[in-house]
Parts: sequence; C-alpha cells; structure tokens
Amino acid sequence: MDVASLLGVLAVFALIATNGFFVAAEFALVKVRATRIDQLVNEGKSSARIVQQQVQHLDTYIAATQLGITLASLALGWIGEPSLAHLLEPIFAWIGGPVEQFAHSITIIIAFSLITAGHIILGELVPKAIALQRDEGTVLFTARPLHFFAYIFRPIIIFMNSIGNSIVRMLGMSMASEHGAIHSPEELEMLVIQSRKAGVLQQQEEDLIRHVFDFEETTARQIMVPRTEVVAVSVTSSLAELQVLITAQRYTRYPVYEKSIDTIIGMVHLKDLVEYISPQVQTFDLRKVVRPILAVPESMSIGALMTQMKRQRTHMAVVIDEYGTTAGIVTLEDIVEELVGEVQDEFDTLKEGVRREIEILPDGSSSIDGLLALSDFEERFGVKIPESHVQTIGGYILEREDRIPTVGDTLRLGSYLLHVDEMDGRRVARVRVEPAKRPSNQNGATPENDVH
Repeated sequence: MDVASLLGVLAVFALIATNGFFVAAEFALVKVRATRIDQLVNEGKSSARIVQQQVQHLDTYIAATQLGITLASLALGWIGEPSLAHLLEPIFAWIGGPVEQFAHSITIIIAFSLITAGHIILGELVPKAIALQRDEGTVLFTARPLHFFAYIFRPIIIFMNSIGNSIVRMLGMSMASEHGAIHSPEELEMLVIQSRKAGVLQQQEEDLIRHVFDFEETTARQIMVPRTEVVAVSVTSSLAELQVLITAQRYTRYPVYEKSIDTIIGMVHLKDLVEYISPQVQTFDLRKVVRPILAVPESMSIGALMTQMKRQRTHMAVVIDEYGTTAGIVTLEDIVEELVGEVQDEFDTLKEGVRREIEILPDGSSSIDGLLALSDFEERFGVKIPESHVQTIGGYILEREDRIPTVGDTLRLGSYLLHVDEMDGRRVARVRVEPAKRPSNQNGATPENDVH
C-alpha cells in the first residue's frame, strides 16, 4: 500500500467520524432538556453555558450541523470512493483473465457499497443511537467544536437560514429559534404514565401528578358537601345545643346561619367556644364568636378557591348557586383530598356508622357512596360516563332512571352493573358496583345503559 492509498483510507475514516460527530450533535441538541442544561449552568459547568446558547439559537446550530454533515458526505464521496477503488484494483489485476477487463467497474461498485455502508452505519445510525440515549453527555462533548465550526462558517449559515426562513414563511410557518420541548398538559400526563410504567414513578406519585393536571379544571360544585349534607347551626343556638351538636358530629368548624341555611352569615370554630364552657359564664351569644366565611360561586375552580382561602386565612367557604342560595360548603380538606385522595382523621375512623366512599365487599363487588363524584367513579372503575348535568353517581342514577330510585333498582353502565342498595329519603345513599356478565343475546351486542 503506497502513501497515497494509506492517506485515502485514513481520510475515509476521518470523514465518517466527522459525519458522525455532526449527526450526534444534531440529535443531542434536539433531544436534550433545556431545564437540565439550565441546572448544569447553575452548577457552574462551563460547557453547559455554550449548550445553553446553542439551545436558545437552535435554528443556527441545527443549520451548522446540517452544513457539516453535507460537507463530510460530499468529501467522503469525492475522496473515499476513488481511494478505495484504487486500493482494490491491484487485487483484480492479480486475478487476471476476463475479470481484469472489468476491474475498474467492479472496484467502483465495491468501493461505493463499502463507503455507503460505513457512512450509514458508523456515520449515521451509531452516533444517532448514542445521542438519543446519552443526550446530555453528547451535547456537552460536541458543544465547543460545534461552536467553533458555527463561528467559522457563520456567513454561510446566516445565508442559508435567511433563504430557508423565506421559504418556510411562504408556506405559512415559522422557523424554530428556540428549543421546542414544550408539552401540553395532555402530553405531560402521557409522560407521567410512561414514567410509571418504566418504573421511574410509583403509582401514588403518578396519581398525585395527574390530580395536579385536573386541579384547575375542577370546580367548587364538584367537590362541595351538598346542601342536604351540611351540618350548620342557627345563630340563635344556645351553648348547650352547640355542645350536643359538637359531641354528635365531631367537626371543628360549623357554618352559622340566620333564619335559614340560605343566609349563612359566618362560621364558628370549636376553640372559640372553649372559654364559654365554664360555670362562671352566665350568658352566651353566638354572634360574638362568629367568624367571616368566604362565599364563592359554584363555577369557581378549586385552584382559585384555594388561593382565596390562603389570602383570607380561612378553611371554609360557602358555595352559592346561580339563584343566590346555598348549594353547599367546601373546606380546605376537600381541596387537599382532590390531590392526595381521601383523608381520614381520628374522628372519621372512630365515629360509629361512618363508612368509606368506596368499600370492597367480600364477594369482590364494591359498595360506593351515592355522593361519590362522577370523576372519581370514572378514575376508580375506568369507565367513561357520557356528559351529564349531575356531579355524583347517585345523581347520575336519578338522571338515567328519570324517577326517584328505589332499593333494588339496577343500572348498567359500560361493563358494570350499579345496584341501588340504600336510600336516604329521596337520595341514593349507597350503590353496589359489580362487573356485568357477558351478554347472552344472539347478536352478541353489549347494552351500554340498560335500566331495570
């Protein structure tokens, strides 16, 4: 092998490596998270500052990588193919015979095939795989050489970008000048699900993050304690009456109303009554200990509601409907439960007769509270409920049957059967949920919402 052939072979490997460098730089720039680069900059990593600049001017540096790939590929075809062909020709000349007549053509084909294979495998596929799996390390490694290359060829890059931008604008679009890794809430939710499936997140962490996404879309009406379930006290109540109520209910805060529950004037906290529980106290006026209460519309998001509660330093709000009457109440605990799930305090667990919203029965079916929110039912049982004007599963049964339900009524919802187990007056108190059996009709159709 003469010196020229040796230099040609070395040039082939150098150009393939150069091509791979620019391919890796391009994919790493697109893949790397801008937030991670910002973190590295804050930690004082010098090369991260260069990457940060490249991410902020993505169009310029992507154009630089494309220019580098193009130059390396053209040079590889111009230098590499003749060098390999020249290296292979003596082999066919040594064979002699008819093969020698076609030696040049055969060596060109072989050289082209080898160059193409090396270019695709070593210059494209391998560096791309490395960049996608090790984007942070790759982008830090390529940062300085790429920055130098972009500086040297800056006039050409600006010229190409200006022409490219003009063509893109003619198509009604704009070039990406910054990193485009911005995700919608739906995309973020999918990323969370994928992270949990990959073992990066636990189920509890996934649930918490997904609840955060729904936080601003959930309204006060969806989480409130409905009017019929509100435990309130009259402003004319005596201390003895309050003691009986507090002993029975075990709450720390109670809405206070005047004349009717539609005129809630404030709330009373248990600790405000402690000083009156003394033989020396002869008179008691509830008005003197009533605290202000926040009034909010049904449509207010719980995110905005929590902000108002923090601003006014209160733990309770009365929810007002469109007619100006009391629809229910919301506590800070109700809002927290939308994030972390149901919270049971010591009185919830010890008070006789208290039942959980969802209970698993011995036969595998579930007993649920009729006041369970439809959104919670959908999440727990994986059922998509058609758009409805009601908020609870009990209300949904009432809406579907178009009459006051009775114990024993059954509603089919998707792949589940809902049985009315208990009624509290005209309200559905408890519902038993069990998987529906496969349909036995001849055509095999599955009835989605049968009521009987």
